[in-house]
Formats: sequence, structure tokens, C-alpha cells
Amino acid sequence: MKQIFTFIAVLFSISTFAAPGPKTSKISISNSNRTETQVRIDGVTYNLNNTFVMDNIRSGNHTISIIQLEKFGFRKIQKTIYNSTMSVAPGQMVNIDINRNGQVVVKTASNVNSPFDRNDRNDHYNDNKGYNDHDNRNNNNNYGRH
Repeated sequence: MKQIFTFIAVLFSISTFAAPGPKTSKISISNSNRTETQVRIDGVTYNLNNTFVMDNIRSGNHTISIIQLEKFGFRKIQKTIYNSTMSVAPGQMVNIDINRNGQVVVKTASNVNSPFDRNDRNDHYNDNKGYNDHDNRNNNNNYGRH
């Protein structure tokens, strides 16, 4: 009885570790502007120098604010250049770019068809002839010699 219980426990633990985990999302913010900038994601403030990447974002709604700090003598004036609530899907990558003029461009991409995903890779495989002949050689058994 102990052997059967141990065997079932081992199979359960192996199947648990072998199962794919949830697809994580990522937010990447890049700043080409030279002013001091802060990013506020869900109420937490981060300083942004050039690039800020936040991995393992949970899916759902997130509030993102981008604030530029302009210095006038000893005072700093906060100017909000982006404030939005966005829905992040599982396995989605959000790229936020701030250009030199302070304009914000938001791009989202789904990394479901990642080039590193073995199941969806593009091998250029043709079912009739095998791999496609990319260098336009004739198949006359010259083995690439002309």
C-alpha cells in the first residue's frame, strides 16, 4: 500500500512540474528624452533613466502614469505626459516609448508566437519537397555546383 501511494505521489509531482506555467506579461518603457522622468505603475513610483523593464506582470487592468520633473531653480514641477489604464493580456508585451519631444507611443505585442516557441516556429518546410531551396539551385544532382 505504501508503494502504491508513493508511486502516485511521484507521478503527481512530476506531472505538476511538467505542466506549463501561466504566460507572463512584460512592460518595457524607454526614454529618449533627457529630462528626469518617473513611472508610476499601480501606485508604485519608479525612476526612469533610459530603459525600465518590468517582468512577470499579472494579467488584468493596470494604471500607468509617466511624469516628467522639470527643474526651476530649487523647485521641481511635475508634468504628467501619460496617464492611462490598460488591460494586459496573458503573454502580452507592452512597449512604451518616450521620444525626444516628450511624446508617448504605446505598442502592444502578443508573444504567443514567440520565435523561441518550438511549436510555432517557421522552418520553411514544404511537405512535398522537404526544405525549400533558398539559393535557387536546380535539383539536377550537381550538389550546388553550376
